[in-house]
Amino acid sequence: MSTQKHFRHCLEQLAAAPPKRRVALIRSLLPAIEAALASGQNLKDIWEALETEGLQVRFHTFYMVVWRARRKRSATGGWVKQSRSSEAQVLQKTVVRAEEEKDPFANLSRLEENRPGFHWRGTQRVQRLVHEKEEANDKNKQ
Repeated sequence: MSTQKHFRHCLEQLAAAPPKRRVALIRSLLPAIEAALASGQNLKDIWEALETEGLQVRFHTFYMVVWRARRKRSATGGWVKQSRSSEAQVLQKTVVRAEEEKDPFANLSRLEENRPGFHWRGTQRVQRLVHEKEEANDKNKQ
């Protein structure tokens, strides 16, 4: 047997063996746990079922491992909410465009564009307002 095949066989055996640590075991069972949660089971029932099968871990530890794995998965983009508003998609495109341009104030301009409520943005220049009369608002000129 060649060396590469020998190493590959060794790694396959290692991957087939159950994890030594309970946390790693719970993480390896995460897809099945997710499927049980999707079918309507709650986390406590899943933990009790695994405990009757021989998993010796406290519920708090089980809960925290599942919570951290799900949080990590959502942060990397593996798990995404099904309903996504069009505003969120537009914001995401804006953020991607801003990152491409490498503008340090892109987040401020994006927030300024999308802030809620009425915000008056003056269009007149300061020099004209200070030194000249405003002709557009003058009642005599109408």
